[in-house]
Amino acid sequence: MEEKPYHHGNLKNQLIESGIELINEEGFQNFSLRKVAMKCGVINAAPYSHFKNVDELISAMGEHVTEHFMEKLHAAIRGQENSPGAITLLGSAYIDFFVENPQYFQFLFYHSGLHIDLDHENESDYPPFALFRTTAYRFFENVKLPEKEYSERLTMLWSVVHGVSALLTNSGIHYSGNWDKIFTKIAARGLKGEK
Repeated sequence: MEEKPYHHGNLKNQLIESGIELINEEGFQNFSLRKVAMKCGVINAAPYSHFKNVDELISAMGEHVTEHFMEKLHAAIRGQENSPGAITLLGSAYIDFFVENPQYFQFLFYHSGLHIDLDHENESDYPPFALFRTTAYRFFENVKLPEKEYSERLTMLWSVVHGVSALLTNSGIHYSGNWDKIFTKIAARGLKGEK
């Protein structure tokens, strides 16, 4: 294979995106900087200008996706964090993020080792989920929902958001309607206390 030149400013991002693609295709077995370099069409030594080893690349891949995910979520509720509709805005942004970046869904939830605790607030929880939980809990508090119901309501809301995202990122599933509208209706029922 002929190795292609690259623009130095873009190589780090290209390695990260190619690494995500490669893990989604093949898993972690035999994952290497050499394979990522080959996928990018650069010399085997090129990744070492950005990453000491494969573990550093994998860590950078997770940070890259999380950073973009958090940017999308924060932008969706900026200035409306305490509004009654904040959790719906956040849920829609969550779904939109994965519709725009389906490769990130598979990487995050099947390969990255992220941690989510639906029962308890936990410092090691994945930051986008922690933001979702905080926003939901703020809403629950404002509508005087009994605290004992927080965990169940949170699980209901996140299941809808995550479930719709899983469906939309599956290339074998097709739906011509408006997924966002479906999420909004289901979320509204859950927020009103309907089951």
